[in-house]
Amino acid sequence: MMDINEVVKQIPFWNNLVDEEKAQLLGGAILRTYKKDSYIYGMTDACLGMIYVQKGSIRVYITNEEGREITLFHIGSGECCIMSASCVITGISLDVQLYAEEETEILAIHSGMVQKLMDSNIYVRCFAYELATKRFSDVVWVMQEILFARFDVRMARFLLSVYEKTGENTIQMTQEAIAKEVNSAREVVARMLKQFASDELIELNRGTILIKDFEGLKNIIE
Repeated sequence: MMDINEVVKQIPFWNNLVDEEKAQLLGGAILRTYKKDSYIYGMTDACLGMIYVQKGSIRVYITNEEGREITLFHIGSGECCIMSASCVITGISLDVQLYAEEETEILAIHSGMVQKLMDSNIYVRCFAYELATKRFSDVVWVMQEILFARFDVRMARFLLSVYEKTGENTIQMTQEAIAKEVNSAREVVARMLKQFASDELIELNRGTILIKDFEGLKNIIE
């Protein structure tokens, strides 16, 4: 069981708060745990405020008019998310949704408290806007990938990014899950993976992908 008094100390701006602000933050924060593959937040929900991920991983995505999910970025342990505080940061109007990719523990800071701390503390205000800027940069990059990058480039980049993250050349993901990450249809993913396998860049097994030729994948990107 998480101890909120210990978790709040891990928030990046905690040491820049005065004692009164620390007490206020504690009063406006709550710990929550989400099971793997569970919904956390969506555009029809009340403003969640700022969240800090104590443990786990969150996928942040939007859904287009056809119902297709477009992955924007991920939030891992030790990271904060301000996209769920659109009611606080003026100018944020992106209707994002948050989804727990694994069992996830978060600290949620009430939107009213976030606003109060931003008004009184320059460190909190700067942190919030810098975080929002970084995340919007992530969003712009994703949109550029979708609009301008060839799909083989996107797929190769994704496979290598998973390897860099896990250190394992065997990727255990379904084609449906990969499709959500690379923002495409499962059928398109299946065709590209088969092409990569035919080119001996990867080896396909049930539910797993073995990366065989790292240089070959890098050459596609370059």
